[in-house]
Amino acid sequence: MIQVHVVPARSRLGGIGLLAVVLGCREPEVSVAPVRESVSTRDGHAVAEQRPTALYTAKFVVRGLTVDADNLYVSGLRFANPAEDPEAAEPLPTGVIVKVPLLGMPIELAEGDFIPMTKLELVDDRLYWNEREDSPDGAGLRSLAIEGGPVNKVSSLAGNSWLVRPDVVYFTRPVDEIDEGGFYRLALEPKARPKLQVRRRGVIRSLLADDQGHVYWLTRKRRDGTWAVFEWDGERSGTELLHSDETFASLIIDGDDFLWVTWAEDEGQPLHSLYRRAIHGGDTEVLARKLGPPGFMEVFSDEGHIYLGTVSGGELRRLPRDGGEIEIVAGSGDRRVLDNRFNLFWLADQQVFWRGK
Repeated sequence: MIQVHVVPARSRLGGIGLLAVVLGCREPEVSVAPVRESVSTRDGHAVAEQRPTALYTAKFVVRGLTVDADNLYVSGLRFANPAEDPEAAEPLPTGVIVKVPLLGMPIELAEGDFIPMTKLELVDDRLYWNEREDSPDGAGLRSLAIEGGPVNKVSSLAGNSWLVRPDVVYFTRPVDEIDEGGFYRLALEPKARPKLQVRRRGVIRSLLADDQGHVYWLTRKRRDGTWAVFEWDGERSGTELLHSDETFASLIIDGDDFLWVTWAEDEGQPLHSLYRRAIHGGDTEVLARKLGPPGFMEVFSDEGHIYLGTVSGGELRRLPRDGGEIEIVAGSGDRRVLDNRFNLFWLADQQVFWRGK
């Protein structure tokens, strides 16, 4: 049994009685049968069955996933087989990027001396990922066209969060820097150098932007351990928009709102909460709460639902956008969950599953 505490939408934080909802959902049966014969189409795009179904099995260690209307993209590491030469020194793994058409056969776009981290992002027909200092081609941000070709070195610096725009890229500071706050701005032009923006105490964890191009960041303040969200003024400072004593697990922009997940401790048990608030102020809604593991971690949304991923082995859940009963849509997997218009995708044991929404 999974106990989920749900608070009605449009309620304020504090002084709220939590409504306990007990979900009697059974874990959905997973099909590993070939999927191409059972895929339907809608508006010319592939739609999976309404149950978890195997889509792609990687023969390498998967690091990142991203998707568009017609293709899944997978990044990972391919390790040499020690049986081929047991006495040889252990070689570094090679990076690999694969394109998986939802109605076709996988295509390897790139393989070589690069070590992608766990985030893979698709922006304007290019794939982006970041690499650590110990990568064969050095640290920084890389990109590759979705049709293949050379790997482009965007920057020799990059943290784990970035924003790509037509003429500029913003990224958080690398983990090996002494972080006194701030993020980098790099003009996408020849010989441009990254410039540090916004010096503030605290560690900036993620960067976000809305449809109008306004840039926001999430930071953990050093002195008191609280968390805050700021809006950049375009120069050297920013305005604090949101403040929390709870630890942020994830934060997204959902139209004119912030959606975020936090965790705290309640009588020795982890308490995970899903909140929503207008970006520039107003009442904060408590959409859902869950006491005990596994808790909410990642949040994303579409026109009808808000989705909640969790840690490895936990469920993928969703609830209506206005709040209400939580539904389990996938019984297991890890926190790398994503979607396109008609489908959900997630990773479990190097195998990508999908199901229609």
